[in-house]
Amino acid sequence: MSGLDPSIVQHRLPLLPHARLVKQKLRQLHPRWSLQVKEEIQKQLSVGFLSVVEYPEWLANVILVPKKDGKVRVYVDF
Repeated sequence: MSGLDPSIVQHRLPLLPHARLVKQKLRQLHPRWSLQVKEEIQKQLSVGFLSVVEYPEWLANVILVPKKDGKVRVYVDF
């Protein structure tokens, strides 16, 4: 989040050195939600809330929850 000092607030995934990573199968999104997810991710990237990283052996699918106004709330379940 912009404006927050990373030394105070920073999201990390604590991984044990001997832990085996699990790669989830990629789920297909409904075409109606796919566009809304892309818009939401693009919006969060443009304001600096998200940053792009690649972990080919660690993948978590997004979870979508419809809002009352017709938009979707995007979650990632680690």
